[in-house]
Amino acid sequence: MAGKNIGARPFIRWQGAKCQYLRILTQALPADFANTPDVTYIEPFVGSGSMLFHMLQTYSNITRAVINDNNLDLMRVYNTVRDRASELISELKQIQKQFLSLDEAKRAHYFDEAREEFSERLVDGIRHAALFIFLNKTSVGGQGLKYHAARRYDICEEAVLLADSKVLKDVNILCDDFEKTYNEACGNTFFFLDPPCANGSHTPEWSSREHVRLKKFCDLLNFRHFDWMLTGSDCRSKRLSSNGVEQLYSNYDIQRIWTPQAIKATPEQREKQPSELLIRNFQREILSLRNLQCTQLSLAF
Repeated sequence: MAGKNIGARPFIRWQGAKCQYLRILTQALPADFANTPDVTYIEPFVGSGSMLFHMLQTYSNITRAVINDNNLDLMRVYNTVRDRASELISELKQIQKQFLSLDEAKRAHYFDEAREEFSERLVDGIRHAALFIFLNKTSVGGQGLKYHAARRYDICEEAVLLADSKVLKDVNILCDDFEKTYNEACGNTFFFLDPPCANGSHTPEWSSREHVRLKKFCDLLNFRHFDWMLTGSDCRSKRLSSNGVEQLYSNYDIQRIWTPQAIKATPEQREKQPSELLIRNFQREILSLRNLQCTQLSLAF
């Protein structure tokens, strides 16, 4: 895996994606990560792959990567992007040409027909992946359910798909329960865990039981001396509050992180901004958080 930035980035929109937090998450990695040889990088909940594409284009010492998600439709698309990008691009270009030639009312009808065709799941891999991306790009919140008439449409991002295909070339793609990724760990393995937001739209709401099961999985990784980092959206879930998550992982390092925009805000404004819980089984100072603490201190006087 090259570790060279070739412009790969998420090819879909996804609730809870970590694009805004990449700089902080990079700082939060183990201090010696870049110098650790032959790293196996594993993401049990890959989603749109923001962290995946960043890591594989930044660290040449990652020699093996494994991604997983229990969303079968999503993982079929990942396989298609990796193995049949050129065919997928051709199909997307055809969809884009047809769609953009229509007026607004006919676009909404085209969307509904595409959603019905996708729901039947009778199409081949190329058509399935193209419909998935089309519905994601033209729907409210990327959920693929309701047409979003106000969006600017860039349905076929050819350069992105080709770059993603190159980055994914040697990536092992799974579709299973997150616990099964443990079987892929060996040697210098690092896990990045970004479980579904408790009220996320792409996956069923996570129960407290699932959170506890994930905590036990993290405990197992810790026992085997595998480094891991977990992020959790502060979704204010009725099932398990952010305070409940902090209590659950109280024996590990826990930080709260904000977007770059929130870091620049006043403490009062910041409390209204989206935030994430960052949990690790190792400790390392995060420069951005230190700067944030200094800002808070200066504002206190």
